[in-house]
Parts: sequence; C-alpha cells; structure tokens
Amino acid sequence: MTEPTHSPTADRRNSGQLKIPPLTGLRAVAALWVLVLHFGEGVSATWPGAVRSVFSTGFIGVDLFFVLSGFILGWNYLREDGTLSVSRSEFWRARAARILPAYYISLGLSLPMFLLMQFHSGVTAATVRGAIVTGLTSLTLTQSWISPFSYLWNNPGWSLSVELFFYLAFPWLAAWIARWPLAKLVRWIAVLYFVTIASAYLFVAFHSHPPTWKWEPAVDYCIWISWLGCNPLVHAHEFLMGIATCLWLREEQRRSRPEWMRGPAAAGVAVFALAVLAAFRGPIPFMPALVGIHSPLFALLIYGLAKQRGIFARILSTRVFVFLGEISYSLYLTHLTVWLNMEGFNREHSFLRQASMLNFCVCLVLSLGLAAAIYKGIEEPYRRVLRTRFRSQVATLSSEVRQQPA
Repeated sequence: MTEPTHSPTADRRNSGQLKIPPLTGLRAVAALWVLVLHFGEGVSATWPGAVRSVFSTGFIGVDLFFVLSGFILGWNYLREDGTLSVSRSEFWRARAARILPAYYISLGLSLPMFLLMQFHSGVTAATVRGAIVTGLTSLTLTQSWISPFSYLWNNPGWSLSVELFFYLAFPWLAAWIARWPLAKLVRWIAVLYFVTIASAYLFVAFHSHPPTWKWEPAVDYCIWISWLGCNPLVHAHEFLMGIATCLWLREEQRRSRPEWMRGPAAAGVAVFALAVLAAFRGPIPFMPALVGIHSPLFALLIYGLAKQRGIFARILSTRVFVFLGEISYSLYLTHLTVWLNMEGFNREHSFLRQASMLNFCVCLVLSLGLAAAIYKGIEEPYRRVLRTRFRSQVATLSSEVRQQPA
C-alpha cells in the first residue's frame, strides 16, 4: 500500500502553493552544499580525504536544485491529467515574483566586486565591451547561453538563467506531457539522460590525448567545459526528471500505480549512494558530474522525502531546516559575494586568515544573516504585494464579466 503522503489542504500557505516540509529542508542542504564548496577549500585542507571530496563536490547541489524545481513546479501547477492548472500569464507572474527581486538585489550587492575585478588591470576597449556584454546578459538572465559571461557578475546567477528557460518552457512542456503516458515520458527522459552523460564521457575522451580521466578539469582549461556545464539544454533532463517524479508519486497516491519503494527506503538508498559517490567519486570524471550524472539519485531522494516518512524526512522537516530552506534562495545568490568581500577584508587585516575556521564561521554567519534579511525584507513582501495585485485584477475582471448582459 502506498504510504500517506501529502494532504492537499494541510500545508497550503498564503501563496496558494502546497508545501512539502522535507523538500523545503532539502533546499537548505543543496544551498549549504554549494556554500561549503566555496567556503571550505582552505579550511578542509588538513581534513580526511573523503571529507574534502564531499566539500569539493558541492557544485552538484545545483543539479539537485534543478531536479527539485521540476518536482515542485509539477506538484503545484500540474493537474492530475498533466495539464497546467493556471494560465500561462499567472504562472510566469508567480515565477517572476519568486526569483527576480532577490536576483536583482544580489546583482546590486555584487556590482562593486564585479567592476573591481573587471577593471583591475585598467579601463580599455576590451574590458568595457566585456562589462557591457556581461551586464546585458546578467540583467536579462541570458548569461548561461553565452560562456564565459555566465560566471563574471555574481557567479551563482548562471543557474537562474537556466531556471528561467525552464520556467518559460514549462507551460508548453505541460501540454506536451499531458498527451503522453507516464511510462513513455520516463523512457524518453532516460534516453535524454543517457545521451547527455554519454556525450560528457565522449568529451572527456577527446578533450585530451591520452584521455585525462580525472575529477577536476584538465589543466589546459577548455571554454567548452564552462559552456556545456551552464547550458540550459544540457540540464533539461534534470528538470524533466523532477516533473516525472512528481507525476509518478501522484499516480501512486491515486492507486493507479503500485508503490515502487517506500519513502524511508528510497531516501536511505539515495543518501547512501550519494554519500559514497561524493566521498570516493569512483569512475565519474568532472564533466559527467557537471552535467547531472547524479540526477537519478536526486530524483529518488525527492521521491522518498515527498512521502514524509522516515528519519531523513523528519530531520529536514524541523523548524531549523525549513527556515534554512526558505532562505536558501537568497543564501545561494549572495554567499559568494560575502566570501569575496571577506577575502578583500582579510588582505587588509592579516589577523583573520582566509583559510581559518574563524573566517569560515564569520562568512557563514554573515551569509545566513544577509539571506534572512533579504527573505524577510524583499522576497516575502514583494511576493505578497504581487499576489494581491493579481488577485485584485482577477476579481475585477470576473466582476466585469458577470455584469455583462447575456
């Protein structure tokens, strides 16, 4: 029997969306994993190799975000028949209210550092052109399509460019998905996944001679690594995998599909496999990891946690993890700006070493405080105002329609 999972009315918030607490907590894990990648390299230098490996694997937390995004959008916006439950304009408005305020705040906070790094060697025609192109692509959230500009102004923003592509495509994806049986959709996603990962292994094979089967990129860095790693099309299988996981779980809930695995077992298997692969890496070079080789395990983890049973679901549903999950978006966007500014501070004040645990803790506290302030002061109020305006417009339009003569 399928475990009871999520009540359609139990956790409905003011946003009108259904919240699954363990998945909100999982967002905190993804953001903190990326954070320790950037903050922990120097701190973990003397730690055991397995711990350092887990720290340096933090970039795959972004892939977890992509799979989770597909699941959450499917959960909140797809009807049982797979069609979109709201209009396209309503969906895009809700997504804009979710991502744009904090994103542009993060760009403003990182602007001084970007200009300093862009013009550190002087103002020339080349640096001015680079700044203009970077500025335009970052402001329009198109930087992930044009490497290497995806990294230059607030590095984490490239993944929002990928998300924007998914958001724009989602209404048409919903119409496409609604026409297909779930089994067929899963097969096509599996094909897309294997083609993506096989292409990444082929890239490794031909990138250097003889092939360099290493976790980190080869020393002769190739611009294709950056472009492929950030390109939205390369990550499409992850977003689709999240949607398929949502639809699979719903079919189990409706008893139209037998339960594939119990929640605690699914989450346990996924956590164990991810921990082993992160600590020991195995036969996974950097490039396949960069384009989402771990995404099936992330889908399995989300599937298990969404059933809200077991030790991992209980831990991630605690108030601490749920709050960290709520501020995780702002934390992800701003943590690197905090780190880079602290790096500049440390150069002027040698008593605080960049690679010290004290510096790690200071940056962590500052990052969490800044993220909480943006969440409480920007994200929540802006979404509330935008939702109120939209509902007022809908009510006005409905009133006008009712008043028209038959």
